[in-house]
Amino acid sequence: MDKDANDAADVIGLRPFLRCGTFVAAAAPLALGALTVAWLFLGATPTRAVVSWCSLVLLAACVVILGVAVMRGGGPSRRETYLWGVRIVSTTPGCGQGTVPLRLGGTRRLSARLAGVMVAVPAMFALWVTLAVVDARGTGTSAVLAEAGAVIEQRPIVKIENEVADSRHSTADATADFTVLLPSPTGEGAPVSFEATTNFRREVGSKLYVAYVPHRPDLGAIGDDQREDVERQLAGRAVQFGDSWTIGGFWALATLGPLGYWWKNESMRRPRRTVGPDWKALRVSVTGTGEHIDAPPPGSPEAADEKKRRENTRRLRCLVLEGRGRQVPFHSQMAGEDAGAALTGVQGWLLWHPQQRRGKDVLAELVGDDGWQLPGAVPVQVAEQVEEAGVMEPARPDPERRVRTLDLGAGWLVTASAPVVVGFAVALGCLTALLLVPDSGAWRVWTAVAGVLAPLAGLTVQAVARIDNGDGDAAAG
Repeated sequence: MDKDANDAADVIGLRPFLRCGTFVAAAAPLALGALTVAWLFLGATPTRAVVSWCSLVLLAACVVILGVAVMRGGGPSRRETYLWGVRIVSTTPGCGQGTVPLRLGGTRRLSARLAGVMVAVPAMFALWVTLAVVDARGTGTSAVLAEAGAVIEQRPIVKIENEVADSRHSTADATADFTVLLPSPTGEGAPVSFEATTNFRREVGSKLYVAYVPHRPDLGAIGDDQREDVERQLAGRAVQFGDSWTIGGFWALATLGPLGYWWKNESMRRPRRTVGPDWKALRVSVTGTGEHIDAPPPGSPEAADEKKRRENTRRLRCLVLEGRGRQVPFHSQMAGEDAGAALTGVQGWLLWHPQQRRGKDVLAELVGDDGWQLPGAVPVQVAEQVEEAGVMEPARPDPERRVRTLDLGAGWLVTASAPVVVGFAVALGCLTALLLVPDSGAWRVWTAVAGVLAPLAGLTVQAVARIDNGDGDAAAG
């Protein structure tokens, strides 16, 4: 009884973290995507300021939630969270256990979480690269000049100081303090200095594009050897418009391409559906996990030669379902071995509609007698063989039966450890510095590198610790 009470307490304590995990999975990709768009395409406007601060608040909230989950949850393994997930949905009383439900739930949350990861990773890459190599000067001299109505003209250089070049060659990039003469109310040229990075080394007498306010040399000036870059600084944009569209285009390709392919071929997405008499049902029990080799049948175009046969052969980690003397491989987007440890021994119904296919699979549902529904798929060849064997029967749904979608990965938040939290906290600090400090220099590159490596180091430490502890799901992440 004490063990049952402890299990119940664990389940009750996990539920808030499941909701928090859903929030983090939605908020983090949204914040990163919004930051990337704002920093690429918006200048130093109130809109970008609002987007930046709101995004930073969201990311900070995600890190805080992650830290609280680690402190309160104790860093359980993926396998333990799978067991908890089964207990949570199993505590929901079901009507007519052992019967087929009339209504099946969708997979909106699961699909959204995985899609969020595929959006967040390219967004982080584009954002870090942009912030590492350039700065958005929306404050200081450039902001004052923009508000005062600066003009851009070519002005000759009268003095060069503190020059630092990549090499001694004349075509090397160089950073220096340049002095130019600006018109003044007295009619004499007023010397004004500014720092700029040019595409090649400059000499006294050569010209730069300079932004200044006529007859107000006291406001200072900014300059560059490219007019577009001066305009960028006045607008407070991170990169020029042309570069913005280039980076944005690569970002869209890196995001939308894999996301579209996954959504079409790999995603377990499906809406809520009604089970009818044209559905097939098989009474099954989960016997464990295994690897199913889904190879094209001999004589098919996919098996015309050995090369095509290898290209069209899949190796799937599956739950092994047994019913009426047949074994059926059932695969989903959950880790196979951990799902098997959580579900081995349970009984229920395997349901599918013969016409509801996606790629090489038939969309299927495993409905447990405990009141849960696990979305997955069965290879088309296996589904056809099982139907031809005559072991399946038409579904007879019970309108009173209720089931809940089993999302085994919903407890991902509590599987993190302290090094992971520290890594993401360091990354957030680096990101904040790059966003808020209007300055250029080598420190930006090193700060961006630290922001990228810190989470990777935390995840590596966590993985090594779990391997040392003999954690069964360490290899799966």
